[in-house]
Amino acid sequence: MSEYDWSAEVANSEAVRDVLGSPPPPLTDYHLDSVLIDERETSVTLRFSAFGIPAGAADLWQARGHNAVEFVLVCVGVKNFEVDGWSGWPTTVAALGGRTVVLAGQDKHVSFETDEIRALPPVGRLWSQAE
Repeated sequence: MSEYDWSAEVANSEAVRDVLGSPPPPLTDYHLDSVLIDERETSVTLRFSAFGIPAGAADLWQARGHNAVEFVLVCVGVKNFEVDGWSGWPTTVAALGGRTVVLAGQDKHVSFETDEIRALPPVGRLWSQAE
């Protein structure tokens, strides 16, 4: 069974597909770094990252010494925002589908509806992997 292509839910899917691949890896392959809720703009901004260089940017990012990728999804026209818990545990469910976004994990569940999801182009980062 193939993974669901979450980028199909993004208005400007080429922004992520050009770098992350088509289809891109599942959102759960990335770390959810932040969730920014802006009640004035009725938007939610999701920031994801992962160590590794996507195939679409490999040559350029390797030449620059990058070892990680970061990208942002901006959900606009958000309504029915619900939080049933939040924890520092990893996000094991990050799903986009039918204008609904669900983020979940141990002791964590966030869901909302959105009119549109926009992607900012992925960027390369140089991060330390200190243990």
